Amino acid sequence: MKNSFVKAPLFCVPALVFMAIQCLSTERIFILKNEEQIIQYRVRESQNEVTRVATYTEKDFPGMFPAYSIEMERGNILSFLDQSRNVKGRVVYDPNNDRLKVYGGRPGNRASLRGRVLENPDLNEPFRQKSDLYFKDWANPTRHNLLAKKLPKTLARSYRDIFVLDGIAFGIWGDHIDQLSGKMDKVLSRSSKRALVIPGSELTSAALSPWGEVFIADAATSQLHRLGLSKGKLVLKRSVRHSNIRSPQGLDFTRSGELFVANGKASPDGVCRFKFQLGNFKNWNPQASKGLDFGSGCLDVALANPVGYVISEKTHPLVKLNPEKAGGHYGISQVLFIAPYINKDQPTPNAASESSTIALVEYEPGGNTAVHYHDHMEQIEVVLEGRALWEIGEFEREVGPGDVIFTPRFVKHGYKVLGKNPFKFLQLEWRNLN
Repeated sequence: MKNSFVKAPLFCVPALVFMAIQCLSTERIFILKNEEQIIQYRVRESQNEVTRVATYTEKDFPGMFPAYSIEMERGNILSFLDQSRNVKGRVVYDPNNDRLKVYGGRPGNRASLRGRVLENPDLNEPFRQKSDLYFKDWANPTRHNLLAKKLPKTLARSYRDIFVLDGIAFGIWGDHIDQLSGKMDKVLSRSSKRALVIPGSELTSAALSPWGEVFIADAATSQLHRLGLSKGKLVLKRSVRHSNIRSPQGLDFTRSGELFVANGKASPDGVCRFKFQLGNFKNWNPQASKGLDFGSGCLDVALANPVGYVISEKTHPLVKLNPEKAGGHYGISQVLFIAPYINKDQPTPNAASESSTIALVEYEPGGNTAVHYHDHMEQIEVVLEGRALWEIGEFEREVGPGDVIFTPRFVKHGYKVLGKNPFKFLQLEWRNLN
C-alpha cells in the first residue's frame, strides 16, 4: 500500500535525489580573467552543480583593474594585486547577498545584524587560542597566513607567490624556491636562502593542500609540482600532469580537498578541477572532473572560506499563508530559513543546506494541522512560544516553550493551538531518507 500524508508548504517541494557521496559545503570561487574581470561561481560538489553567479569589471570596482593576481585573505577579503604584488584595492565577499562589495577597512560591529568581518580576529580569545584552525598551517589553506604577513614588504614583493609549510615561509620565482624565514617562533630574516631549484620551470603560484602538501603551478612545463618537507628540507614528489593543464597561472584548494587550476592558455577547461583519492593509505592521487570552460586568459583563482549564516525573524519576517497554499495547515505563518532547494513561494536567504530544512513557524489561535505522517523524512520542533495539543504516535500531550518534539518516519502527528495566544516553534527536517 502506498504511503500518503497531508502536504504542507514546507513539505510539498520536489524531492531531491542525493548521490551516495560525502556531503560537502557550497564553495564560492573567483576567477581573474584577462586582467579585466572577476568571474564568480558557486560550486556544490555534493550535487556536481556549478553555477555562474556574477561578473565584476572596472565599472563595479573602479581603479582595481587591470589586475595581475588576486589573493583571498581572512574575513573573505579579496585583494587585487599589480605586477609588483602591490595591492590596488580590496573587496569583501558578502554571503547575505552572495556578491563581492568594496571593502574600505571597516569590519563592522559584531553586535549588528551583519556582524563583524574577521580581518583581524582577537587571537587572545580562549576559544581561538585552543584552536588548530588559527595556529596550524595545515588547517589554514590560504596562501598568505599570519607568518607571511609578517615578512618585510620588500622581501615579499620579490616573489610571485609565498607559501608557509610547517611554520616556514617560502617564496617562488622563476625556476627556484627560496626559504624566507625560520620557524614561526623564530625571528624572521630580512634575507633569503635558496631552498630548491626546478630546472626549466616557470613557477607562478602555490597552494597548500588540506593534507599538508604544497602544489606549485609551472607555466613552462604545464604541470603542477608537489612538494613536502623532509627533515626540514623541501622535497619533490610525483607531479600532476594532465592534458587539461595549459600554462597554469593560479591555483587554490577547497576545504574538502578539491583543486582548481587557472589556465593561461587555451585548454578544454579555462579552469580545470581535480579531486583526490587516497591510495595505498598514504598517497593522494588526482582525478580530473568537469571544469569551467570559458576560454583562455585565466590568470588566477581564489576561493572564499566556507561561510555560515545567522538568520532570524529580524532579517526574514514570517509570511502568512492562505489555506490553499498551506495544504493542510490552517492559520499558519512561516519563513524558510535554510533548505537544500529554492522555494519559489517564499524568499529565502542564500543559505543552502546539503540535506536539512529549517523554518520558523507560527500558528494563530485556533490554528491546526491534520494528522499525517511522512515516509521520507524526520522532523524536530523546538517550541518557542504558546501552547498546543500535540498528537504524536500513539499518545497526545500538551506542549509549550522549551519542549522538543521529535517525529521519526511513519509516525503520525497532528496538533492544534491551545488558548488565545499564537503558537510558535522552530522546525528542522532531514529529507530524502531511505
